Amino acid sequence: MKQIKTLALLTALGAIFACKAKQPHPDYVEITGKITNAKSEMITVYSMGGDNKKIKISENGTFIDSFKVKGGGSNYQLLLDKDKVMMRLYAENGANIHFEANAEDFMNTVRFTKDLADYNNYQSEKYRIISSDIGFNSKTWYRFNEAEFEEHVNTLRGALNTALNSYQNITDEQIKTENIFVERFIKNITSKYEKEHSFATKLDKGSVSPVFEDYENIDGSKTSLSDFKGQYVFIDVWATWCTPCKAQIPYLEELEKEYKDENIVFVSMSVDKPSDKEKWSKMVKDKNMSGVQILAPNATKSEFALAYNINSIPRFILIDPQGNIVDFDAPRPSNKEAIHKLLDVVKS
Repeated sequence: MKQIKTLALLTALGAIFACKAKQPHPDYVEITGKITNAKSEMITVYSMGGDNKKIKISENGTFIDSFKVKGGGSNYQLLLDKDKVMMRLYAENGANIHFEANAEDFMNTVRFTKDLADYNNYQSEKYRIISSDIGFNSKTWYRFNEAEFEEHVNTLRGALNTALNSYQNITDEQIKTENIFVERFIKNITSKYEKEHSFATKLDKGSVSPVFEDYENIDGSKTSLSDFKGQYVFIDVWATWCTPCKAQIPYLEELEKEYKDENIVFVSMSVDKPSDKEKWSKMVKDKNMSGVQILAPNATKSEFALAYNINSIPRFILIDPQGNIVDFDAPRPSNKEAIHKLLDVVKS
């Protein structure tokens, strides 16, 4: 009789624990984790289709939520807005995804555990490699001779392949996808070498700078590069539609104040379309933007933009008092250490 009661008790306890155990959820993803030192109150999960899910971060940094993946498995972007962090995430319905990170050094500290951990950890490592010292840097790679360039390409390809092969639990399909990405990424870099190297050679330090002549100034006058002969000229090529460009404006204005007593002039050259002239003019006046404000006459097809091979903005250029190039692809003003190192020449 005693044995029967004991068995009944164990059965009841088993039923209780079974109820409390994690239940399968084939129709959605559960995501949990902890982010320390986060300024953001939310994690926003963006699908490739544009849908998003907001996940609340508690005061102690933990979070737990769920979302449904269309098609069973897909890639997402995770954004911590105030921390300026964006990370790729792969998710499948039924998965329990868990990661932890320090928001102050997110990409170097993020670590996934539980389901799909290896693939998501590889995605993070891939980003770290591409962003590291061995990663592609258009400012320097295309200045190398062909042998040096190939050496850097092979080092990058090898690092990405080694990282991918170091994870065990990645499917054959995912490995195939990543190998295709690496080869396309490398091909995109190498296919531009001849053209970009030619520009980098022509625009190397000490070369005579291409010029601009009679570009429209915000005050209605005409401005040419020759107007600044005898001064260093720091040119910011930007546009009102370019968010990264606008993000640099406060840092640029800080530089202008810092170097106001030095032999340097700051020129902001907008490559807005002629049809957006009023939009450019309004923004410059409304924000009381400092420095010399000019509008390129034919946007990115203007002679100066073409001569400098400007295919992405913002772009920063430093020219010396004799009209020679100091740096045709200078650091952004927000990179304070690098930009101050470059502009030390102004004080010498």
